[in-house]
Amino acid sequence: MKYVMLALLVSFNVSAVERLVFDNWEIDYNCEMRGYEYFHYTTVKDQGELPRYKPFHQEHKLPKECRQLTTGTYKQPIGVQNYDRGHGVHSNIWDHNNTLMKQSNSFANIVPQAKKLNRSGVWRQTEILTECYRDEGEVEVWGGVIWGDNAENDKFIYSHGVVTPDYLWKVIKFPDGNAQAWLMPNDDSPTKALMDNYLVKPSTITKYTGYSFRTISLAELNEKDTHSFKKPKYCSIK
Repeated sequence: MKYVMLALLVSFNVSAVERLVFDNWEIDYNCEMRGYEYFHYTTVKDQGELPRYKPFHQEHKLPKECRQLTTGTYKQPIGVQNYDRGHGVHSNIWDHNNTLMKQSNSFANIVPQAKKLNRSGVWRQTEILTECYRDEGEVEVWGGVIWGDNAENDKFIYSHGVVTPDYLWKVIKFPDGNAQAWLMPNDDSPTKALMDNYLVKPSTITKYTGYSFRTISLAELNEKDTHSFKKPKYCSIK
């Protein structure tokens, strides 16, 4: 698959990274790229139905020179690859608390993310799994980006100052202790129907990013499942 050459594409500048700690999660933010490159959180049981908090805001924990230039949309012409303001830590998981929902709309938590990937593709499916399984117990989630070196998708340097990640990844530890990981290109090709194609070992993510997942067992770290977890039948999220 496309990501087998990722080891040659990683662009990771430790000196440019700021660790941001919020109430319920943490983010590593790359000032050079002007976007998050890692996040980590543990869920709480679903206990709210607050409406989505819409306004985005600049992150004042960051020096001004680290922030994206605007919180506006990533506009592209019709007919080409379009991008959303893609959350790392997704908003609806905190729909019991207005403060947490607002924090998740910090632009420190946003990068250009392929529209279909964000709304219905593999990335969105990992969010749905997280939301559904948190009712069975604690779900631990790690995620991030791999910047790569593909300049062709860097459409927002002048408008926002942000580099567009070439890949995104997610690792989920489910309530039963099982863990799954996905590595996906940041385009519209990783559809829901192809979700299993993007499964990797959690240890593969460590190899490409340097991030480790200490609460996952050694056996789970080195196992690649053939099928992604299914949404439970009781879960009504679409």
